Amino acid sequence: MVRVFEAESFPPLPVFALSGRSNVGKSSLLNALLGKKVAGVSRQPGHTRTIRLYLSDKEPFYLWADLPGYGYAAVGRTQRQAWAKTTQHFLRKVQPFVWVLIDSRLPPQPIDKTWIEVLTKEGLSYGILATKADTLTQKMRYHQQKILSEAYPKAQFFTFLSARTGEGIPLLKAWITNWLRDYSSL
Repeated sequence: MVRVFEAESFPPLPVFALSGRSNVGKSSLLNALLGKKVAGVSRQPGHTRTIRLYLSDKEPFYLWADLPGYGYAAVGRTQRQAWAKTTQHFLRKVQPFVWVLIDSRLPPQPIDKTWIEVLTKEGLSYGILATKADTLTQKMRYHQQKILSEAYPKAQFFTFLSARTGEGIPLLKAWITNWLRDYSSL
């Protein structure tokens, strides 16, 4: 059973936030990570409108935070600004490790770089998850690995992954387990 919490009340556990542009695959990845459909997925940008937290399914326990996407969404500007304010308040209060999901098929996007600047200013650690990797040829993957690694040199972790095929998910979970081991020894 997956436990879901609202952003205002959740147990005192480490938090990993999933962030990224609208429709980059945050909710799809969350469903793949938890092994069941817990987060709604839509082709229409802006489906995730609140911050929801999901308890990991195995020890060591931690929380996944599914954040609203940034950038274009099929809602008005006022609503997008409210999401940004809520997200920034949550990040300041909780201080999670932030996963920035980027579309592996695209060159580095200015909006993603701006978001990483915000995270850096807030003193938050982050990693890069390049989604939709199952759509890349080997040649494209090699090219994207080079330019994305250069674009995000301060990321604590970088990998390609696919929510559809599961590629990269075992590597991500292993990294998280090691990070939690270091975190608990502090």
